[in-house]
Amino acid sequence: MKPFWLTLTVLLGLAGVLGGAFVVPRARPPADCTSRVVTGRGPRGEAVECVCLEGRLSTCFDSGP
Repeated sequence: MKPFWLTLTVLLGLAGVLGGAFVVPRARPPADCTSRVVTGRGPRGEAVECVCLEGRLSTCFDSGP
């Protein structure tokens, strides 16, 4: 009976990790990297500026002077 519960726990853990991997990236829409610098909202709703390299989001930093 012990191997059954161990297997069930491992399978539920894997299902949770895989489910989280598919849900988390969709939580925020991807940045539109049509130009080199784009502005958007950070995880807490603050304004951030992001740098795009080769059409992909590279890094983000707080917006300001």
